[in-house]
Amino acid sequence: MWHVPAWMYVQDAGPGLVSFVGASRVTPQAGAHPFRYGSERTHQLIVGEFVLRAHYALATGVLIGAGLGGIADRGFHGLKGLLDNGELLCDPYGRYPGTAPRS
Repeated sequence: MWHVPAWMYVQDAGPGLVSFVGASRVTPQAGAHPFRYGSERTHQLIVGEFVLRAHYALATGVLIGAGLGGIADRGFHGLKGLLDNGELLCDPYGRYPGTAPRS
């Protein structure tokens, strides 16, 4: 099991199903990303399970029609625009920019 920072966009894909795209980065000093499992090949298919600890989550409709590829190209940007057209779903650690940590 690995503990690395990550972000992802989740999209409804039908009853009980979601698809998602995202990214995770480790510092260059950490070496190869653990999700690569030591492989030099471009892609790895990993089948397993997620244990997710969200630092915050937003819901929005502004990405409708972008497709998962378009969302992946977009990256992790425009938080204000997402929130202006959506809602903050959770912020358990007060990590959304502009919110204070809870005591």
